[in-house]
Amino acid sequence: MFGFANALLLALFAAAVVDLAGMLWQKRSLPAALKTLWKEEHLLFGGWGGGWRTGAGAAAFAAGLAAYEGSVVLCNSMARENWAWVQGVLSPILEWTAFLCFGFKILLGTRYTWRQLGVAGALYFIARWTYFNSQNIWWIGIVVAVMAAKDVPLRRPLKAYLYSGSAAMAVVLALHFAGIVAPDLTNERMGVLRGTYGYGHPNTFGGLVFGLVLAWALLRADRVRWADCLGIGAVGVFLLAGPSSRTAALCCLALAAGLAVCRLREGRRAPRLWPGLCAASVGLVAALSYLLPLLVIKVGPWNNDIGPAWLARLDSLLTCRISLAWMAYRLLDVRIAGQVFDWPPVDNSFVFALFQFGPVAAAILALLFAAALYGCARQGRRVEVCCLLVMLAYGYMECQTFHLTTNPTALLLCGAMFAMPSRDWAKIE
Repeated sequence: MFGFANALLLALFAAAVVDLAGMLWQKRSLPAALKTLWKEEHLLFGGWGGGWRTGAGAAAFAAGLAAYEGSVVLCNSMARENWAWVQGVLSPILEWTAFLCFGFKILLGTRYTWRQLGVAGALYFIARWTYFNSQNIWWIGIVVAVMAAKDVPLRRPLKAYLYSGSAAMAVVLALHFAGIVAPDLTNERMGVLRGTYGYGHPNTFGGLVFGLVLAWALLRADRVRWADCLGIGAVGVFLLAGPSSRTAALCCLALAAGLAVCRLREGRRAPRLWPGLCAASVGLVAALSYLLPLLVIKVGPWNNDIGPAWLARLDSLLTCRISLAWMAYRLLDVRIAGQVFDWPPVDNSFVFALFQFGPVAAAILALLFAAALYGCARQGRRVEVCCLLVMLAYGYMECQTFHLTTNPTALLLCGAMFAMPSRDWAKIE
């Protein structure tokens, strides 16, 4: 995808040149042309096609999400071990379909002002730069998808995401229970048996299920039912008992509880400080992520022999996540635009972003997340706020938040990415 990343950046620059040339061709002065482009939303590469292009762009975005979700859920399952064509042929076809659909939506199916395009283009330039250094395919995938989400009512794309992901997972589960793909259980520490359900690791399965649950919750944003809360809670219990994917399970249970609160408070106004508190939660979790490992004191020969005692107990509860972050501080340099690293495995999205994508991208991500929480809370979008807060908790314990298939809430960052006022953000309708 390096070629695609470069081509998209060059195409955005070319679109700006064509925009300016078109305005000057209409016999406008340079200041007048720049003022119009800066303030008025317009299609790139000329206004031909009009409404047809925006409609086709919305359809392409939904198709891209469906292709991307199907590619990851099916082609990255253990079915690839049985049939080489799943990874070698089907996966590239679906991935290129997804990225070409996203590219079409960004370049030909969306209206921008130059102010919006300048902010998002600068952020994309940074994301592309860090992608070239980190070589993390999930990163460029989620960034491009968020850019393509501009001005699209999210109900139809989320349905495409949910239906394609559920269908692909149903195929994998059928192959798994038929005994065709990977063995059912894997031995983990302390003799615990954990189901893989056709995927390479229980947490992979848990993360994919969690992503589908989040998509369902977002689709229920207009009216939460008690059945939704019970169903999501039941999924959480299953994830705890089946694959023993604790993070995904606990977050599903937290989401069920949060939706129940949304249901109970339906029609009531939130406290005045609520938007600010939601935004501040990102800073709090980031501070815990970065500072707790700095308190580690080595007290034994093993990497998880640490102190003080309260921190060692917390580290044990979090399955060595704090001590692994402490090891990352010791073993890795922080590079401005990120790097490739495999060890130690860092299961914390904030710490992972710091090392994998660099401090600039990590800071931007935190600001976008905080802005999304603030904007959704200010607009009274309780379910979206609930989903974002649960994803924040998930991000403290996992790094799969950079996988679109685990984190459909990333689409809610689109309005902040284009520096749009929250009242103009795309809604789930």
